[in-house]
Amino acid sequence: MKKNFGKKNWMFPMPGKRYNDMKIYLMIIMTAGVLTAAAAPKNKNAEKPVRWKLEFTENFSRSRLDEKVWTRIDKGTVDWNRNMSLRKDLVEVKNGLLILHGVKNDDLKADPRRVLTGGVKTQGKVSFLYGKIEIRCRFENQKGAWPAVWMMPENPKKGWPDCGEIDIIERLNSDDFVYQTVHSGWTAKNPNNPPKGGKGMINPTGWNIYALEWTSEKIVWKVNGVETHSYARVGDDPARYPWTEPFYLMIDMQLGGSWVGDVDESTLPCKMYVDWVKYYGAFQDGKKISKKRIMTK
Repeated sequence: MKKNFGKKNWMFPMPGKRYNDMKIYLMIIMTAGVLTAAAAPKNKNAEKPVRWKLEFTENFSRSRLDEKVWTRIDKGTVDWNRNMSLRKDLVEVKNGLLILHGVKNDDLKADPRRVLTGGVKTQGKVSFLYGKIEIRCRFENQKGAWPAVWMMPENPKKGWPDCGEIDIIERLNSDDFVYQTVHSGWTAKNPNNPPKGGKGMINPTGWNIYALEWTSEKIVWKVNGVETHSYARVGDDPARYPWTEPFYLMIDMQLGGSWVGDVDESTLPCKMYVDWVKYYGAFQDGKKISKKRIMTK
């Protein structure tokens, strides 16, 4: 018999093999959709708007470093702190600015390192869990200069990189951009899933405002109010998002290293200027989700 596939019969098929096959097909599609929706991780806070409230400002208005907040960074054994020094003239507070110096060492008998640098940190004094951090600063252009603003866990439960690291900005030489990165055990093995870092264009000779917006679900970087990179939590594996504990802040004027390259000592000194640092608490649905802890009196 010749089959009739007219509009009426196609829209409202009579019971039969073709109709039953279609029913089975639709049931499979619907079941697959339900299973997919059930398998997808549900995150109630991921899409909720975040409100920021200013809670802390460091504008360096004193004549010296506020030691209730900051500690000078001592020398270490890796590239970023190999040339750090506690010499007081390398960390200066003057005219409402924090000035971090990178200099050629003029006393090799007292210290054999050819260059010395200054830096500060809030470790053991002030820590932050989520929220927004802003810093207004300016760099001098210098071959081998590596100024950075970054964060490390106050009480790490694991070694690096599993403990997590947040690089708000790192700037090399005289680049017209900054690097913005997170480090973890996951990113060490999966640097592009999702991308662990990005770049933000800057005014290389002027002032710029760098911001980090940090929640339990996402980290967002901004330069002068423009979003430049983000890193979101994926799944429930804590190894993929270890930034869920208090971190302290570091600001340092680094010189030299395998990444940035050799220093041109003939052009030293080099300076990093910081105008202010601000911290904003984070709120969702009227509830505070961030925490700033002051450990000194």
